[in-house]
Amino acid sequence: MQGTAVSIEERQLLQETVAAFLSPTWRIIAVNSRAMVSGMSDAPVRRHELLLGTSNGDTSSLRLVTKSAELRERRVLAWLTAQRQPNVPFAHMADLTTDGPALVCMQDAGDTRRPTSLEPITESELQREAEGLAAIHLANRGQARELAWLPRIDRSYFADGIIGRWWRPHWQRTVQDAEFRKAFGPYLAPVEEAAERMVEEMTDLAAEEDCLTLIHTDINPSNVLVQEGKPSYIDWQVAHYGPFYLDLPHHFCTLRQAEDYRRVLAATGPELSASAFEPRYRAAARCIGYRYIWWTLENWLADHQETEWVMHYIRLILGGEVPGRE
Repeated sequence: MQGTAVSIEERQLLQETVAAFLSPTWRIIAVNSRAMVSGMSDAPVRRHELLLGTSNGDTSSLRLVTKSAELRERRVLAWLTAQRQPNVPFAHMADLTTDGPALVCMQDAGDTRRPTSLEPITESELQREAEGLAAIHLANRGQARELAWLPRIDRSYFADGIIGRWWRPHWQRTVQDAEFRKAFGPYLAPVEEAAERMVEEMTDLAAEEDCLTLIHTDINPSNVLVQEGKPSYIDWQVAHYGPFYLDLPHHFCTLRQAEDYRRVLAATGPELSASAFEPRYRAAARCIGYRYIWWTLENWLADHQETEWVMHYIRLILGGEVPGRE
């Protein structure tokens, strides 16, 4: 397959990235660019295979990725790059002020996504993810003033966003289906009753300054790439300043798995006992259950074989562990 042409703006950004993160002595000799499958954000993404050369005749190759990103994501990527976060691809951009999409050039983290919540994952993989995520959270904990440009998690995020936008409309439509009521009847009332409790629990948690930091808020398998065993957290377009617990339950989806993160955090950051961690993790798990169950409901209506995924999020909401993931 032939590559596509690279624009003058894109080539200049690629050259600036090479100079900033490799060496200013390298120059781009040739570029082979191809469109990549976009993630859930639908932002245009392109991979560039670069042939590089120096005035001494040395040659090398490098792969970089460009995407169109909104201002919030560009600022987050620039911030994390300045911190040299090892589990976030380095990024370079020319525009950190325009309130709209602009090009970002990033380290290529490959195409391999981490396993989904229902697929097997090794303890070493979980440990590496915990270490990378904890490093990001710790470096930005207590940085409310420096990160004032980030939206802050508050009650409306949970009441209007999680419940009002992501859960309730899909849930109300799905529970009208007689087969759904038959399959999940014992769980319907408890799920509905827990919604307001989740909002209050998470509102209280979002007021606890000790746990507030830069958070991704959308850590799903599409947004964690694994290359040579190293996880990279990508797609920061909905980052917020809020409780780090929100970044945990989608992938550390049992309390036992989340314990990896707690141990890493406690070893290098604030003291965090298991007894204090558990109820906060459970509240965040409920929130994540409400946030992501919508797509399983849509899929279940189309294919009743999706029961396992629906039950996964119901268990997060109701405080149960996921079968087979102990």
